[in-house]
Amino acid sequence: MEVLVLGLDAEPEVISTVAGCLAEDERRRAERFASERDRRRFIATRGQLRHILAARLEIAPSDVEFEYAPQGKPHLSRRMAAGDLHFSVSRSEDAAVIALSNTREVGVDIEAVRPIPEADHIAALCFSASEYGSYCALPTEARPAGFFQRWTRLEAISKAIGCGLAQHIPLNEQDWTVHTFIPNPGYIGAVVVQKRLEDPHDGRGTEHPGAPRWPCGKGR
Repeated sequence: MEVLVLGLDAEPEVISTVAGCLAEDERRRAERFASERDRRRFIATRGQLRHILAARLEIAPSDVEFEYAPQGKPHLSRRMAAGDLHFSVSRSEDAAVIALSNTREVGVDIEAVRPIPEADHIAALCFSASEYGSYCALPTEARPAGFFQRWTRLEAISKAIGCGLAQHIPLNEQDWTVHTFIPNPGYIGAVVVQKRLEDPHDGRGTEHPGAPRWPCGKGR
């Protein structure tokens, strides 16, 4: 499994070239952004994702086909000979990350660290009791980074499962391994993998029953 860090603020001519490989639905989505900057960053993210996937599939970027889960999670079309290639994408301000795995599902999230006025309220609603307690124990100056360190974990898991944060997310150490990383200065990221449990019948690691499959390890 690998995690790639991408810059999004490219020159206009580069954005124009990258936009040429997007599908019609992606172009329509780009046009819905009110901000020209946000539109360019969306195009840069999707265009680079297409180029990265195309290189691994040995096809043209414009030939990459996506399908979407009910909650909007993209994955490669079943019409493509993609094998077990899985991916997850996250972007924040001028940076994006793409997590890739050849065998199992992945989930990744990044956030630019910044003060969030309603952070304490969000933490009370979304964090587990232990996570909320450790967050509240942080000094004031450490709260923004502490909030996003915990928030990116939840987002990465929700992306891996393919559900929204409004749904229950089973975040506990028995089921999940979470890797926190720094994609760029001023950012925090998290990528999640499923732990393997010992099988008493054969002595080898087995997947936790009922949970999505995860890649183990992290790259950059």
